[in-house]
Amino acid sequence: MNRSLSLITRTAILLALTVLFQSLRVLMPFMPANISQYVIGSLVNLCLIVAAVVVGIRGGCVIAVVAPLIAFFQGFTPSPILVAPIALGNLVLVVVVALLYDKNRLTALAAGAVLKFVTLYLGVVRIVVPLLLPDVNEKIKAVLSVQFSWPQLITASIGGILAVIILPVLKKTIKQ
Repeated sequence: MNRSLSLITRTAILLALTVLFQSLRVLMPFMPANISQYVIGSLVNLCLIVAAVVVGIRGGCVIAVVAPLIAFFQGFTPSPILVAPIALGNLVLVVVVALLYDKNRLTALAAGAVLKFVTLYLGVVRIVVPLLLPDVNEKIKAVLSVQFSWPQLITASIGGILAVIILPVLKKTIKQ
């Protein structure tokens, strides 16, 4: 198979997995929202990290942007204004991991997780919620502020830990 087609195929598979993981909210409605954030968020971050390593920046960026768009259309993101900072956080994770992974895996994963957390915290908690969603109910603002703060660091870190386990196995099975 030609390399370009192979990258497109792998990107499509990883995007499909990401969307499937996002859809677990529908398949597991019994799971409390705060727990599902950790499970689903970790799996989505795993897909973003695997994409960064396996298909590179371009394929990873496609997934980073398309996934929050799909989440919005699925009804999992409460406002279209949130799509941009979520996509930006995903892009930061993908780019940092893609650029640093071959140099130092742990640095790549740690820096990616921290920078994604900072991006989402600043983008959602400090900019979108107070400035662009001023008329939103205070309870919803509080929930968004919690969801887009430290849990993002935890889910990106768990995604990184899972990637450390999965990527060596994937790399053995993928012929580059």
